[in-house]
Amino acid sequence: MTKPTNELKSTSFTEVIELERIVTPDKVKRVDHIFVRRKKICIRHPEGFATEEIARFDIAWPEEPKEQLKAKTEEKEKIKITTD
Repeated sequence: MTKPTNELKSTSFTEVIELERIVTPDKVKRVDHIFVRRKKICIRHPEGFATEEIARFDIAWPEEPKEQLKAKTEEKEKIKITTD
């Protein structure tokens, strides 16, 4: 089960500006490694207080459909047991 990823968005209090985004696919783990650098500006602050932050997270690839299992076939062998 994967956790949902909620990206940071602008609100009435803060403005979010994305400065850089790097997406690196990983075929072994079947995820995309995301690196985001963004600037948050506090709109309600009189001086427009700004901070810069870095976020790293993974986004899983959708699962591929699995092949249907084939019916199991058994071969039965008759064995004769002789008692002397």
